[in-house]
Amino acid sequence: MMACLMVGGCGDRKETATLSTSAGGATNQPVALRFTHDWFPEPEHGGYFAAKVKGIWSGLGLDVEVIPGGPNSEIEKKVALDPEGLGILRGDAAIIAVDRGLPIVAVSSYFQHDPQGIMVRDDGPVHSFADLEDRDLAMQVGNTWFLYLQKKYGLKKTRVRPVTGSVANFVKDPDWITQGYPTSEPYYALKEGVKPRVLQISDSGFDPYRVIIANRKLVTQHPDWVAKFCLGAYRGWQEYYRDPLPVHEHILKISPTMEMEGMKFSYVKMRELKLIEGDSAHGEAMGAVDPQRWEATGRILVDLGLVKKLPLMSDVYSTNFTPAKVGATTELPPPIWKLSDVQWPK
Repeated sequence: MMACLMVGGCGDRKETATLSTSAGGATNQPVALRFTHDWFPEPEHGGYFAAKVKGIWSGLGLDVEVIPGGPNSEIEKKVALDPEGLGILRGDAAIIAVDRGLPIVAVSSYFQHDPQGIMVRDDGPVHSFADLEDRDLAMQVGNTWFLYLQKKYGLKKTRVRPVTGSVANFVKDPDWITQGYPTSEPYYALKEGVKPRVLQISDSGFDPYRVIIANRKLVTQHPDWVAKFCLGAYRGWQEYYRDPLPVHEHILKISPTMEMEGMKFSYVKMRELKLIEGDSAHGEAMGAVDPQRWEATGRILVDLGLVKKLPLMSDVYSTNFTPAKVGATTELPPPIWKLSDVQWPK
């Protein structure tokens, strides 16, 4: 497999793409692309579902197949093997993938800050990452962020247990600590009457982007396709934030375990945390790219021994598909809901 992956990485790396807002009309034959998500359908993918179900991508001449992800999806390998493939990945995983020779490149910053967190009881004894020492933590094995926490906070006795994907253990066991998103798991804990608190990994100093990656051959040979995809994605987030209900109804159809009020909670928390738009005071915006943050993530990976040396960042990510480059605006509509609008079971 590595042989074919390496071959896929050959070619001209001087990719360019310019696309005005009016230059994305549909073609006679739509371009078929495959876009693999990092998890099952959820509001955290709302902008992409909006781009799909509201015809934004199709209006740009793209036929995008949205493929749900899940645990251990190995998205970087799937994208590396697919000449028309894109996917969602953490920025640190993108750097590691490129270091290992996979022909992928990050083309868009999806979340300005990775929402990964650790959920604990609000009335419990864990108030900082250092308090995780000599405790059990339910998580997916091999996460870079945990290796970082171990080294920074001297966590030598923290025990890892399998994550279940449910809050049942968290609700019944006061000592249960689990990885989770502040946009999702807290809703289900609160629904059961347990108040949680989330330690955001980004507050520890480990703060990679969540990104969209593309097959490098796709980027070098068809940058116009990638530009249209990113333009549609940016417009999708604007549309989802303006009118999330149709997207939530679609998600409920393809993922019946979701709940409408839970999705409303996710929408509210994404807006509160400014995951898409970031903090404008620090120069962040939808799709913004900060080379210093990419390099900081790379240096952490070197320090952890996950890569031997800092990769050439131009091999890891491209700045040719930011909103300004593809003709998109970065403005987002104001939130339509606040936390008090979420209806809890009686």
